[in-house]
Amino acid sequence: MDPATGNVLFFIPDISGYTKFVSETEISHSQHIIQGLLETLVDANSLGLTVSEFEGDAILFYRTGAPPPVDDFVKQARSMFIAFHTLLQKVEQSRVCQCGACAGASGLTLKIVAHAGPANAMRIKDHVKFIGKDIIVAHRLLKNSVPDREYLLLTRELAAPDGGTQAALFMDGADRYDEIGEVAYRYMTLGRYRSEVRVEPPKPFVLENPQLVLELQQAIGAPAPKVFAALTDLPGRMKWIEGVKRVEMGQDQSNFVGAHHVCVREGNDPELVTSSVKVTDRTMELWETDTRKMAACRYLLQKTAGDATELTMQFYVRGNFFVKLMFRLFMQRKLKSGFEKSLANLAALCETPGH
Repeated sequence: MDPATGNVLFFIPDISGYTKFVSETEISHSQHIIQGLLETLVDANSLGLTVSEFEGDAILFYRTGAPPPVDDFVKQARSMFIAFHTLLQKVEQSRVCQCGACAGASGLTLKIVAHAGPANAMRIKDHVKFIGKDIIVAHRLLKNSVPDREYLLLTRELAAPDGGTQAALFMDGADRYDEIGEVAYRYMTLGRYRSEVRVEPPKPFVLENPQLVLELQQAIGAPAPKVFAALTDLPGRMKWIEGVKRVEMGQDQSNFVGAHHVCVREGNDPELVTSSVKVTDRTMELWETDTRKMAACRYLLQKTAGDATELTMQFYVRGNFFVKLMFRLFMQRKLKSGFEKSLANLAALCETPGH
């Protein structure tokens, strides 16, 4: 869009709960989740909208020319809402991390505000910046008296009562703003589309007939959540797994159910899949399975008195006579020694003040 004056549609999806989400949780994880949600909203764009800028918890989209009909607004809001909550459900179903950011992501909500009017545009490098009363109106409308948490709000000019087959879904509203006056709008709840958000749980990745062949225990003088965070931090395994030279994993370096990684020691190390996570009031459990489904490792953390943790590590192999024989003859002694040193390293790491 060239710098000019013209009629512009402003379309703003806003992630509600973002401020509390960021201020009360781990900043790096909350940023990762918010980034994914914003990218999802951009990918769901079907109205020919252009991104003007990202505004922390919101996206300012714009489009010039005549605004679309109400039915198209509803279709756009529906697709964004479903994509938004689909991603949140995927995060919840596959998450390994138990921090506040990851655990609280499912509480985020989406509202969408749209308004059109004349505006001046300035191009600043690769971005278009708008000036004028109507861009102010669009932003002010994000603060309103709509009783729903998730909704599509269109100013009256965009949502005429006879504006399409979906117009009957809207209710009337209005708010008064300093230096602007009263702004009338129509809104509809997006919660009606919740039933359309369907996410299949991760497929189980488990051994056939697993046989326990090694079990070790380690007392750790640190809270179970702290131990679990260190245990599930894949890049951080360089700090405690004995003999590891590097950790190879996905580009975003995150751990989730289905994530693959390799702790490289000698060059022929197995590729592991994070296969299961279970958390209760007293226990925290992590399973990792090699991609060939020959072996699996279970880490069970039990909360004990004095804010300490009892860690049990169990190593399983596939229930096959030949596999068990090969393990006992060639692997058991070396693996036991390596696991014992690694668990001791993990305890020392977690017990270090400030870690």
